[in-house]
Amino acid sequence: MSAFDIEFAAVTDIGKIREKNEDSVLISSDLGLGVVADGMGGHSAGEIASNIAVHVLEETIRKVNTGELKMPETFLPKLDNTERKMLMAANLANAAIYTTAQASEIYKMMGTTLTGVMFDGDNATAVHVGDSRIYLFRDGKLVQVTTDHSLAMEHVRRGLLTKAEADKSKIQNVLTRAMGIKKNVEFDLLRFPVKLGDVMVLCSDGLYKGMNETQLAEQLEQGKNLPLVKLCKQLVRVSNDNDGQDNISAVMIKILPPQRLTFKQKVRRFFGCY
Repeated sequence: MSAFDIEFAAVTDIGKIREKNEDSVLISSDLGLGVVADGMGGHSAGEIASNIAVHVLEETIRKVNTGELKMPETFLPKLDNTERKMLMAANLANAAIYTTAQASEIYKMMGTTLTGVMFDGDNATAVHVGDSRIYLFRDGKLVQVTTDHSLAMEHVRRGLLTKAEADKSKIQNVLTRAMGIKKNVEFDLLRFPVKLGDVMVLCSDGLYKGMNETQLAEQLEQGKNLPLVKLCKQLVRVSNDNDGQDNISAVMIKILPPQRLTFKQKVRRFFGCY
């Protein structure tokens, strides 16, 4: 259980030119979980892949928590229990997408990014693959927590591009890792402490293509007193107005002091807002 109260909001939008929304978002207040996935593949394959990713992740964690599914004792025993759950769930999600893809010729190249975070105590555990992102807004400063698995970011690491150049590069969309493409995929696993007042933004690339980090930080600072779902909708709207060439999705998470909620507030918080 978290030492804080955690508020979640999620919004996904098709954008201006895409015919389908291949992003998927999921928030679960009772699990302390937020997830974004950005699918790819055509013939609705991307939509299917991202949907499998978020729901298998959530379902696996829930089954482990209830005891319906057991984690093998030999599965990464040196990791924290939450880290083990997140990695096992992500790997099962990848296997489900890969199996679905291999069973049909039209789905053979489908895949998806996956960026999810779950809270326990004073810590957040994130699992990540692809170019969706987690941003942390703390004390007025914005930091990108995750690293993009893209060819452009590989060029940044080699000193061939600056990050600003990479964000505008034509090779930005070329992923070096994604779910469902191979039988096994390497996930980044991150664990970090959270503090009161932290705000996290999990987003597909459609959001940050329409809003650079300076603009995102300004929006978060100016909207810090807005209801979280209203701020989340505002981020998606501003990005869509600026670009809108892709699907746009955001999950927002705010770390609040423990508080007593009314029954109506508990129901709204449990179901979240899409």
